Amino acid sequence: MRREQYRRRETLRLGTPDRIADLTNPYPQPDQVANLPLWIYPPINWENVDQINYITLPAIGVEAVILTFQVPLGRNGIINKVACNFVGGGWTEGSGDVLWRLLVDQGTPPGANSYEAIKASLGSPAQPVGIAGFRIFENQVITFEVFNNAVVPAGQFVGARICGYLYPRELEDPNVFI
Repeated sequence: MRREQYRRRETLRLGTPDRIADLTNPYPQPDQVANLPLWIYPPINWENVDQINYITLPAIGVEAVILTFQVPLGRNGIINKVACNFVGGGWTEGSGDVLWRLLVDQGTPPGANSYEAIKASLGSPAQPVGIAGFRIFENQVITFEVFNNAVVPAGQFVGARICGYLYPRELEDPNVFI
């Protein structure tokens, strides 16, 4: 018997499980797939949500929609990254002269009330900020808006981005309180 065969045989004898797996398969499949919490990890059949848009800065005192996304029927999801930014001059970060709002069905996202009046850039659309996240449900409308409080428009742009994932609604536990 060759040395390699002997080592393999000894290894199997010393650590023999109840059943021996196919050692010739380099990609063994698990017997059962673990279902992790949907609000933390995307399931196997997830769909990407990545919406981004820019608009020109509206006139002083005007609110404008930067982007809108409607959750498709039969899908629920999670938004876990957001971004908003200002491109151009005439604005000071944090001054409140430009305010962004992230809304779900024209209200603040459940459990994420701090997105009612965003005074500063959250990352950038190229590098969105990770957040704790909030759940979205079929047919809900997610909107990112901007309000120009005091910046004189001169060709500046405002942008926004939302990122997350969708999954089939049937995967939701019916006993989970929303």
